[in-house]
Amino acid sequence: MINLASCTNSNSPPSCLSFALDIEKPQDFLCNKHSESYPWQNVQIAGMGFVTGIAIHPTQKDLIYVRTDAGGIYRWQEETARWVQLLDGMPGHYSIESMALDARNPMVIYAATGAYTREANGEIIKSLDGGRTWAESNLRTPFGQRVKMGGNEEWRWAGERLAVDPNNSQVIYFGSRFDGLFRSQDSGETWHQVSSFPTQGVAPGGLSFVVFDPKAQQTSAGAVTQTGTIYVGVMGEGVYRSKDGGQIWQLLPNGPPNQENPQQAVVTDDGTLYVTTFTSQNDPGGGVWQYEQDQWTNITPRFGKNYSAVTHDPNNSESLMVAEYPFSPQGLYRTVNGGKTWQSVQLQVDAVPWWPNWHLYTLTGGLAMDPAYPQRVWLTTGFGVMRTENVGAQPSRWRTYMNNLEELVVFTLRSPPVENGALVFSGVADAHGFRHDSLERIPQKSYEKGAFGDTTGLDFSATNPNWIVRVGSFPGEGGREDSQGLGAYSDDNGRTWRPFTDLPVGAANGKVAVSATLQPNGKPIILWAPQGEVYPHRSLDGGQTWKPVNGAPNRTTLQLWFPSQAIAADQVDGDSFYLYKYGEPTGGSFYRSLDGGENWVRTLTGLPDHWIHTVKTLPGTAGDVWLSIQDQPLYRSQDAGQTFVPIAQVQQAHTFAFGKAAPGRTNPTVFVDGIINGVEGLFRSEDATSLSGTAAEATWVKISTDRNRLSNITYLEGDMRMFGRVYVGTGGRGIFYGQPEVEPEPMPK
Repeated sequence: MINLASCTNSNSPPSCLSFALDIEKPQDFLCNKHSESYPWQNVQIAGMGFVTGIAIHPTQKDLIYVRTDAGGIYRWQEETARWVQLLDGMPGHYSIESMALDARNPMVIYAATGAYTREANGEIIKSLDGGRTWAESNLRTPFGQRVKMGGNEEWRWAGERLAVDPNNSQVIYFGSRFDGLFRSQDSGETWHQVSSFPTQGVAPGGLSFVVFDPKAQQTSAGAVTQTGTIYVGVMGEGVYRSKDGGQIWQLLPNGPPNQENPQQAVVTDDGTLYVTTFTSQNDPGGGVWQYEQDQWTNITPRFGKNYSAVTHDPNNSESLMVAEYPFSPQGLYRTVNGGKTWQSVQLQVDAVPWWPNWHLYTLTGGLAMDPAYPQRVWLTTGFGVMRTENVGAQPSRWRTYMNNLEELVVFTLRSPPVENGALVFSGVADAHGFRHDSLERIPQKSYEKGAFGDTTGLDFSATNPNWIVRVGSFPGEGGREDSQGLGAYSDDNGRTWRPFTDLPVGAANGKVAVSATLQPNGKPIILWAPQGEVYPHRSLDGGQTWKPVNGAPNRTTLQLWFPSQAIAADQVDGDSFYLYKYGEPTGGSFYRSLDGGENWVRTLTGLPDHWIHTVKTLPGTAGDVWLSIQDQPLYRSQDAGQTFVPIAQVQQAHTFAFGKAAPGRTNPTVFVDGIINGVEGLFRSEDATSLSGTAAEATWVKISTDRNRLSNITYLEGDMRMFGRVYVGTGGRGIFYGQPEVEPEPMPK
């Protein structure tokens, strides 16, 4: 919980400010009789993800924020050396285009949010209490449309595009990708496009940064002091300057060539501007430029490279650091004489155990020299956050700081009920996934030992849960769009893996189902429904050979980012499998096989139709199949997929999972993410699976909170060994887990 001293005048520095940043507990925010208190925590992974920027408050010691491309904003907690997530109450704002701090009020932070420009849903949000609560500011174009932002697109490392005037906290600027320069003169309450700014920007980068010269103050009408000199970087054009508080703008001549796209910038205490530039990844030719006394000087440390991150020492105008993009062990430079000479900073990194050796050859985010510690520097990359306490040493020793900073995208989760086995297996983007022996300890290795790639499907044999199978891909020559298939099985609960020796031609990603029982050869039947055009195949020999099945459709998953699970094995009958197909002429259709997946028959047509869907089967009961479809009720079949009925009270089920029975019961628990009795959230029922038909008499309790809405949920998995424990896979916040803390009261029917 945050304890902040109040500050009533946003234009004056507060006389006192105290931060007591404790772990937020759901019970502090949820106190109604129809809900249950679940302490929610992240499964500790130190999950790689692009930390695109960092901001350190200039006067408040240890007040540090980082922004990410898919995982929100985190605030540093120095006393516990951990990060505190600030946007779990606003799951629609996890992709951060930019952020800005108020130099005169440490409690205030702004963020520009929006993942993709094609969605045109950008917004600027503001917090007055250090990120505990937020409000939207209703940023709009002159035509009333939302501004396009690309917090998860190219150039997301540029910036900051958002900036608060250091001399007047009411004045804020935002440089957009498509729609020009915006200004607020009332602390973000209202926004107006700066009509005098000469350009709207060119896609996809547009306006890349806004920086102020804090000593260039001016007094305007009404004796209001603001900053007179402002610089705005524009990709493909150069750097514009205003010397009259944003009224008149001019392109600074004789600067970086147009192909050198401005990336980041700082203005030192003596008024000198430093800018990094980037040409293209295929033909790098960016640089580092200094603008002093109306003159540009190229001070690039090493030519033939692109540059992005730049920082300066607030206590020494001649001391700066820059980083190449992409990052490399040779690509970090430091100068102590204003760029006349540079020294390559040699890094000795104590990294997260499972991070591969190439973690230093990755995306470059932000650099920050800490004003409170002369030798401390922060660096953010495509893997996370690092810090050194001795930047002047050669080599300088860096340590990763990733405690509670989890940003992985989760594709699938499975929790085989094996005594003394792994608690859960994860399939994730970029890092393949992990065998989680502990929820509190970081794994020592990933499935593919640091190789880049994705695991999209996991399943285990219900009666022999040590047998687990995973499928996914690694990038081909054309990158992720040219994914190459990958699969493996384990018969010892994931302690060791045996790669498939052959794959169906063209198969990659998709989902997998494993028969409940083993064959006489000691192996289960494996059904793989790959992504895209490849039809489902089955293997009877642990992935050594594959044969196409008969009658089952392809295209059950068109791309790996769709949170879906189209295929499932019966939990009792080793010959029965089930499959949902969206996008057929009659809508959604259901298929089943009763002969080990060799032959399939369509049992139903005209079902609701959506690419987000989940098929799962009830543990311990043959032919009991459950189906969720985006924006639809939760459906159940008790006749092996021939007919389905909606579960009563559940208006919408985005996804669901089964878990261990409650004490005194034998039927599995069911968890549902959706809308039940008009309330949105994550719910649990102890008795729904014991009731026939629509389960109209079932009781439901809400286990999520308004404070922590558990991000953008992609997958649920219940624990069959511990009642009430559920794992929540997300689209950028890693894996949450929760379990009951107090006895619930049922939700009324």
